Formats: sequence, structure tokens, C-alpha cells
Amino acid sequence: MAKAHFLVSVDGRVVTKNFLPVLLSASITKGVDKTADAAQFDLDDSGGTLRWPQTGQKVHVELGRENGAIRTFDGEVDTASWSLNRGSGSVLSVTARSVSLKGKAKASKEKHWDSKPLKSVLQDAGEDAGISVSVHADYADTVLDWEAMDAESFIAFGERLAREHGAIFRISGTSAVFVPYGKGVTGADLSAFTVTRSILLSASGFAPVTDRPRIKQKVETYYDLDKASRLAAQYASGDTVDADLQSGFSTSSKDHADRRAKSGARKAARDKAEGSVVINGDATPQPGGKCILSGLRAGVDGTYTIKSVTDELSRSSGYTTSISLSEPQGKAGQDSR
Repeated sequence: MAKAHFLVSVDGRVVTKNFLPVLLSASITKGVDKTADAAQFDLDDSGGTLRWPQTGQKVHVELGRENGAIRTFDGEVDTASWSLNRGSGSVLSVTARSVSLKGKAKASKEKHWDSKPLKSVLQDAGEDAGISVSVHADYADTVLDWEAMDAESFIAFGERLAREHGAIFRISGTSAVFVPYGKGVTGADLSAFTVTRSILLSASGFAPVTDRPRIKQKVETYYDLDKASRLAAQYASGDTVDADLQSGFSTSSKDHADRRAKSGARKAARDKAEGSVVINGDATPQPGGKCILSGLRAGVDGTYTIKSVTDELSRSSGYTTSISLSEPQGKAGQDSR
């Protein structure tokens, strides 16, 4: 197995050699339900000699395998905290995020659009926040009859539209993406990743099927002006249960209701499984892509959607990758013995 690759720079200056003697752990976390990526450092602060980091400092991190896949992070310091106890001693913890939480991206805005495609709406909102937005072709030309930012920040606005369209919305620096699960901005499918016992370090919290989030169909209501009546749009989840789920608030149009019903049904399908695996460090798996569990046990083996990944380098465990899973597919949750 190739050696781990680790690099960190602060404000454009490579400081890896300075970090390594005091590094307890470093991690990069990316997820489909996380608008911003995060990097976390725990540093040995014995004697309180480390210089206190300033928020807003630019951070670049690389973590992966030499001559292999590398996970990268670009962002800025968001939080620095300190702790002291008998077990771990004096620890300085630093968190960085891929979006500035001091900038315009979190500023509340009042703005609306009439009969505009989703791509134009997101790019217009992003321009005000200083962020360029790439929208996948599946959503780019979807015309919104009416849309508004009602005292919403660009971050909150993008997250809401992602929920309503069943998309992934993520920001990195001054760029954002709005893409379907399992695909990149270019339209190419994300590669599936296979986990076998040979690379598995641990598996925990596995519930390949849990009944709480399961629904037969998602129901969204809307008011039809021509018919002067309240109507409903449904979208079947494909699950074999009897319960429907209806939202408490009506949408503005049938198209809007159809989108929310479809997104809600697909979310229910994703949420009906949970579990995580820790493997030997590998930066290949991507949030939103597929993970195939093979040879673990009947009922657990199968295909899942990757919810989040965390690459970590630590003194105690070396380089590991944690993968959080959802959306069981194939034979996941089935035991035919």
C-alpha cells in the first residue's frame, strides 16, 4: 500500500513540516447534506506555545495516497478552540470551511424572479454573493414560474432549492455546484466504490432498512387558479408500505408540487438505511456516489448511496476513511438464507 500523502498550506505558504511534529489528527469531510466542506485539525499544544490562529486565514489541505487519489480542501479558518484534560493534555483545535461565513453568502436578501430558468436564478443569486454557480443540465433549463429569496441568504436559498429539486448543492470558495445525486457537473456518473473485508477496519450502526422514514408516496398540494380548487400531486417512492406523507404547506403551482413530491419520495428512499464503514485510507469514494458492500454479511451486503466521507490522518490510527451510507439498493437488507 502506498504511503499517505499529506499537505497543508496557510495563506499560500506550505507549513506541512511545521504541522507534523504537533499534529494529533487532521481530517477533511465532504457530504451531500453539507453545503460546505470542512477541515479539522487537532494540535498538541503542550505549554500553550502554538500561535493562536486567526479566523479568515486561507487553508489548503491535501490528503490521500502517494501516486493515488487525493482529497483536497480549500477554505478558510472558521473556528479555533482550546481544551485541557488529564487524558489528552492541551489541545488546540482548528476548523476551516470551504465557504466564508463572514461574507455575502450568508447575508439575507430580498429578491424575486418571474418565469426564469433555474440556472439563471441560481447564477443571479450567486452573483450577488460573489459566487459563480454551475448547474447540471438536468436542472439548468427548468423554468420556475415564480421564485423568491424572502430574507434568505444565498446559502439557505441554494439549500432550499436543492431540497425541492432533489439535488446536491455545495460551495467551495467562490464556486458552487448544483448537481443530481451520483453525477458530476459535466454529467458523468461518479464511480462506484467497493468495500470488502480486506480493506474494512470497522462497520457500525448498520440498519439496511428502518421503517420510520419509509412512505408509499409523497403528496404535495397546490391551488389551481383556473379550477379554483386545491389539488394534489403525488410521486410514488417504489416502496412496499401503506403510508403516504403530505406536506403541511401548499406549493405555488402544479410544477412546483410535482418537483417537491418527486424530491420528497426520493429522500424517503435514501433515508431508509443508515450505517458507516471505516476503511484503510482511500480518497476514491465521493459523496453522492455508490458504495458496494461485498462479503460482509447477508442482509448488509448490497449497494448504497454515499452520504458523506471523512478522510483522517491521526497519530493513533494512521490514514483512514470513514464512509456514511444511505439508500439501500439491490440485495441490501435481504437475507435469502
